This record gives sequence, structure tokens and C-alpha cells, in this order.
Amino acid sequence: MKRPPIDELFFELYGYYPEKAGQGFEMLVAAALKLLAGRDMPYGNAGDEQLGSRDGMRTSTEENDQGGISKITLRMLMHVAEYEQGEFSIVFTDDGYAQLAQQEPEGIEITSEMEEFYDAGGNVAATLDELGDLVAAGTTGEDDFMAIGTWMLIGKYFKYKGRLYGVRGVEYSVPVRAIKYVVVIEGTGRANLFVKSESGEMDKLVKYVDLRTAAFTGGKVIQV
Repeated sequence: MKRPPIDELFFELYGYYPEKAGQGFEMLVAAALKLLAGRDMPYGNAGDEQLGSRDGMRTSTEENDQGGISKITLRMLMHVAEYEQGEFSIVFTDDGYAQLAQQEPEGIEITSEMEEFYDAGGNVAATLDELGDLVAAGTTGEDDFMAIGTWMLIGKYFKYKGRLYGVRGVEYSVPVRAIKYVVVIEGTGRANLFVKSESGEMDKLVKYVDLRTAAFTGGKVIQV
């Protein structure tokens, strides 16, 4: 059975063919995203057309004189919530506020302590990292913006000086950056990560990897 050119490229890099014809494309893309940007992208369910339109991603391929694949280019737009530069305010329950006011009648200023929230048993139930993921998820557009809202934490607790205080949520104002990435996969197996310059006139190479250091198992990519 004649294999698609992309699968031939996959074979040249890894020494075996993908299970499904044409699957080499999404497997190479998944490997590049994992090694270059730390992004996990499952493979095995999406065709080239579907793959090229999801997650703000556009793809294109170039062929050499022999009809093989010489280059794959991915253009992506990723939204990154920079919660380190954000402003936050905990909304306590009535009981939590009353207990805290009794403990600290002059009030407190909460800064670095606001990293984790707990369940009633004192186990970590949510972290501030999750807020960053929630703010960035599902956003659209190519411009930076300020995300403003409330992260609901009903039933969770804030720990201060070893004691738990009930909270309702966290009011936040977080800057979100829209970052344009370009990933170029070369026929040699080298994958390059470019980021758009501030002027938008040129791409800056920030990282490159050898895709041969990727392995595929259980629909995911790992680095070996």
C-alpha cells in the first residue's frame, strides 16, 4: 500500500509507520508542540483539515521535487493569563469574615499566601494556577485584554496562620496576552519555534528541538 508523503517523512524520522494512513501529520505536530511549548495535543482522532482549524491553529505543508514533505508550518494564537501581574481580592463567607475579623481586628493584607485553597479537611482543593488556566481558556481575538470577574470557590477555605476561613471566591483583574507562535517542522526532523516580534514584522527564533527525541504512547507524546 502506497503511503502518503507525510507518513514517509514520519518513517524516515522514527523507523516505523503510523497505524493509520496520514496520521503522521498530527503525530509530528503533536511532537513539535510537546517538545517546543510543553503543550499536550492528543492524536489519533483528527484528520489534517480538522487539526488545522482547532485551537487557533493554521497549518500548511511544502513538498520537495520528489513529492515528499519538506516543511510543515503551524501558525498558532495562544492566550496566556499573566496572573502574577493581576490583582485579586478574596470574598469571604459571612462566618469566615467574622472569624478573621475577630482574629485580626486591625485587618490583614494578603499577598503571597493566596496560592492555595482548601477543603474542610485541610486538603488542597484549588490553586491559583487553575485561575490562570480558566481565564485563558476559551478566549478569542488577537489583542491583549484585561480579564475581570470572580472565580467561584463555594465550599472552599483560605488558610491563614494555620486556621481555615470560609470563602465564596476570588475577584480578579488579570492581564491576558495574545501571543502569536509559528512552528516550522523541517524534513530533517528539526522543529523550530518562532514568536512574533513586538512590531509584528518578523519572527524570532526562541527554541529548536530534534523531533527524534519524541516517543508516542497511548495517544500522547513523551520525550526520551
